[in-house]
Amino acid sequence: MKLGCFGCLLLIVTLLVIVVVVLGVIFLSTNIFSPPDVPTVSFTRSDGYAAQQKLYEVASRQAGRSSRRDPIVITQPEANAFLSRHLEQSGLPLSPIVVRFSKGQVLAQGQTAFRNLLKGPPFAQLAPYISDKRLDEPVWVTVQGAIKVGGTGSSRHGSVEVSQFALGKQHLGSFLLFLLMGPSGDGLLQWPLPAVVDEIRIGDGQLFISTR
Repeated sequence: MKLGCFGCLLLIVTLLVIVVVVLGVIFLSTNIFSPPDVPTVSFTRSDGYAAQQKLYEVASRQAGRSSRRDPIVITQPEANAFLSRHLEQSGLPLSPIVVRFSKGQVLAQGQTAFRNLLKGPPFAQLAPYISDKRLDEPVWVTVQGAIKVGGTGSSRHGSVEVSQFALGKQHLGSFLLFLLMGPSGDGLLQWPLPAVVDEIRIGDGQLFISTR
């Protein structure tokens, strides 16, 4: 029993040390408010319309209204045009947002108010003690990772396996994204997919959706 209590105490102390280190990095580093290099991706209104049509094709295949089985290809400009108009519903609003596809990875960079990042404990509890000026200060968020498709039957989902996370110019461990965002991070990095979607692959400048 004593050994078990000691183990619990050691775990709590370890977690507290991790939290203190994270707080130190986030609140004391000026790098998080320094904008990183963000190469732009040009797009037009027609790119947004093209993305909507291609996503509608996925829905049509799911409903059996389309017999096509060729991969659906979404380009970088199309993805950026679509996300710039529809990302407000996510757990982390980013505006502007830039998405790039390369070497099997998706790289997303966007700007949001600092307060939008403080969703998980203990950060949400600390937010009331931070000045509104600091909470409203814009921060660039960088997330990079591979897209995976999981689940079975009608319970299919896509998710991003995060390999890189940064605030401003400050690179942080990928686990800190989940620590900061708390439960709301699940909705940002995982989303439901139609059962007809079999695979999502990323090439240079393109995203390929394969269906059954």
